Amino acid sequence: MKNLAQVRAASALELANGNTNRIVGANGGEAIKKVPPMIAGNGLLAALAFCLEEKREGLQRPGFAAIFDAIAKHLQSEDIAITTNTNTATELLHHLVASDSKTLKLATAESLEWLSYARRFVRPQ
Repeated sequence: MKNLAQVRAASALELANGNTNRIVGANGGEAIKKVPPMIAGNGLLAALAFCLEEKREGLQRPGFAAIFDAIAKHLQSEDIAITTNTNTATELLHHLVASDSKTLKLATAESLEWLSYARRFVRPQ
C-alpha cells in the first residue's frame, strides 16, 4: 500500500517524464511554477478558467491547460479518487462546478500538494 506522498510523486514524475515541451508558458516561461500561486490566490475554479481561456486558434495558454490535464488525471486516479471521469482540465472544471464545496476544497488542497512535487520534477526546456 502506497502513502499519499508516493502517489503524488509518481503522478508528478509521470508528467515530468512525458513531453515537457508542451507545458511551457508564454515566451518559454515555466508555467508549472506559476500555477500554485494562481490557485492559492484565486482558487482552483478561477485558475481552471484562466487556463481554458480560448482564442481563435484554440486555447490561449496550452501549457497551463496541459498542467491542469495532469492534475485532472491525478485527482481521478484510483488512489486519490476525489473526482471521477476527469481526464482533462475541461472535464475537471465541469465536475467541480457540479460538485459540493467539500469536493472543491479537497481538490484544491490535493492539487496544491501534487504541484509541490511537479514543480520540482519538471525541468524547463
